[in-house]
Amino acid sequence: MKKISLLVFVLIAMSNCTNQSKPKVKGTIEPLGLESNKKVYVFELAQNAMIAIDSAEVGQDGSFNIEMKEDAKGIYHFGSAPQNTLPIVVDNQTQEIELTIKNNQQFAMDYIVQGSEKANQMALFYKEVYSMMKLNQSLAMKMKQLAPDNTAGQAILRQESMMASQDFLEFRNKYIQDNKGSEALVVVLEQIRPEAEYELFKEVAEDLNKTLPNTPYTSNLNKYLDQLKAEAESAKAMEALLQVGSPAPELEFANPEGEKVKLSSLRGKVVLIDFWASWCKPCRMENPNVVAMYNKYKDQGFDIYSVSLDDKKKNWVEAIAKDGLTWKSHVSDLKGWQSGSVSIYGFQGIPFTVLIDREGKILAKKLRGPQLETALKAAL
Repeated sequence: MKKISLLVFVLIAMSNCTNQSKPKVKGTIEPLGLESNKKVYVFELAQNAMIAIDSAEVGQDGSFNIEMKEDAKGIYHFGSAPQNTLPIVVDNQTQEIELTIKNNQQFAMDYIVQGSEKANQMALFYKEVYSMMKLNQSLAMKMKQLAPDNTAGQAILRQESMMASQDFLEFRNKYIQDNKGSEALVVVLEQIRPEAEYELFKEVAEDLNKTLPNTPYTSNLNKYLDQLKAEAESAKAMEALLQVGSPAPELEFANPEGEKVKLSSLRGKVVLIDFWASWCKPCRMENPNVVAMYNKYKDQGFDIYSVSLDDKKKNWVEAIAKDGLTWKSHVSDLKGWQSGSVSIYGFQGIPFTVLIDREGKILAKKLRGPQLETALKAAL
């Protein structure tokens, strides 16, 4: 099941409420720079698509003034195009929202809001998000400029990145506490990784359930939480299935010549089950280490059973040759992420490895780099 943006759910739900007044949205764009489209719009979302409900011409001085045609209450998007918008919040107290846009290419990157405290809180949050993004881009550029052997400089940049990330997380968490009971919480959902921060995500979701009761959004949000819970339970069950010491589940897929090869056919050897794909950059970067381990230990009873998540045979075969993957057991059902191996072993990302002993029992999982060699030495 594909995960739909939670912010989309919010906007769809909130745009269905009504208000007794007709709020205005006015302001300026600095600099103007809208040569291709000198109009701005108020959008609402319907079936995950941006629909313009009001618009206005932008003056030569960059000013605009929109009187919303329908009584409104909720969260809308204001922008020059569906892909260039920022959120605004209209409630019973809203009469006039004034915007100062300071980046005409990306409205949400730098703007000021007056007339809506909730929208202003969103603007402050976006400001921190984009500041963090710009800092990460700057650090990445500096890292590229360092000499490969400048380990001291690399360590300094990594430390700076870690400190900045920690500062942002502290800001994010304070924002959550400061905006409990407010629609302004919706923007924070995209900055929480539910797989790693499920309890925090659940806390924000429960707050929004109270803030936005009896709306389609809360219904969708609850379905999403149920999905996360089901995925967590499935992952837990799979983790139990792949416990160290338990037998590795059987795999049987075709090699490039079309012949079926069973994992159990390698019984008697220490085997690394390596899930990868030609399109997976981290996999290709790890391949030289896997090749080195194979060449070093193959004469001691080590072998590799490579399962590709490719969907095109040509790409798969070319990557095997290019990366020098000389062992014989290469298999794939060429179904990409729909591969049967994904459901059997329950992994959510590649590269993913499982090391099994000569009897086919699991020794370790997710081995890469030096960890792989350490485990191999112990197994052999």
